[in-house]
Amino acid sequence: MIRFLAALGILALATGAALAGEPFNCKASAQDCLEMMSAKLKSSGWVGIEFQEETYRVTKVVPGSPAAQAGLQEGDILFALNGVRLLPQNKEALARVRKEWKPGQCVAYTVQRSGADREVKLTLAPMPADVMANWIGQHMREHAEAEHRVAVDPIK
Repeated sequence: MIRFLAALGILALATGAALAGEPFNCKASAQDCLEMMSAKLKSSGWVGIEFQEETYRVTKVVPGSPAAQAGLQEGDILFALNGVRLLPQNKEALARVRKEWKPGQCVAYTVQRSGADREVKLTLAPMPADVMANWIGQHMREHAEAEHRVAVDPIK
């Protein structure tokens, strides 16, 4: 599965379960969720890469993004974020690292490229409106699907 690294704290908070193929589990009303996501995404830092979740291999670097400006490349393997290894057992530590990302903040990735480790530092940018709209739209579709499942089978 490919993940989009826009504002990873939000990803975990609002859309992580849906993108990871887990059951949709947002307890807020659709309107409350929309307002919460909009407010949070507007103030969150953005990297601008896509990667394979299983291998952390970068599959896309958004042109003009902080990742592109810092020199991240397709094929790089993300190894660590601000010194925290990207491993399933570090999920909580990584969530804490990413939770407070803001535009203008500097972060450092350790990447593996051509068999060598490299540190890539970048400055987070504000989230582009199209990325924000895409994330919110995906989450709202998940809300609608969940509400439909409850309406069809109210026992769930």
